[in-house]
Amino acid sequence: MPEPCGFSKPIRTVGVSGPSSVRGHLMITGTASGPTLAELSDEEHYERFDRLQEKMLGVWEIMRQNEEDESVVVIPSVSVDRVNERSGSLQQAYEERLLVLLLLLRQPRLRIIYVTSMPIAAKIVEYYLALLTEVIPSHARARLSLISVGDASPRPLSEKLLERPRLISLIRSLVPNPLRSHFGAVQHHST
Repeated sequence: MPEPCGFSKPIRTVGVSGPSSVRGHLMITGTASGPTLAELSDEEHYERFDRLQEKMLGVWEIMRQNEEDESVVVIPSVSVDRVNERSGSLQQAYEERLLVLLLLLRQPRLRIIYVTSMPIAAKIVEYYLALLTEVIPSHARARLSLISVGDASPRPLSEKLLERPRLISLIRSLVPNPLRSHFGAVQHHST
């Protein structure tokens, strides 16, 4: 089976006493060397996209297994280049753009852990859960864990999260099986 999203390397879980056994795989996108996307021609862009898309078939097949201990962790991190008084709300809006992933809760056994800088309004979550067809929203909500860092500063969510090892431990504890967990960390740069 082709490796999804580039290549895969083992993740070591670090505990109080140091690294423990290999618990899963970290999917790394991109290449270690070679031209950047900006240096590629349009034709090379399309070729690279086609190769990546072919590799993604394996990811979607894994996600369709409907295993009891399957989960998705979403960390929509944003770097806002122009800092102003609205940066916190702009950042929250960018982070909430990926709430469309809540539609994955159509899969009756899937759990989602969604991390944001600030809490998401309950009405917004209810709206997305109401879009699920043939799923009782309260059942989907029971499989959704919303984690808020509680920091509205315009820094990237990934940076805020790395400063809070207890939250990282909480997120790790919510993942029922690291071997069947998909990690969606999105790094977006805004100007």
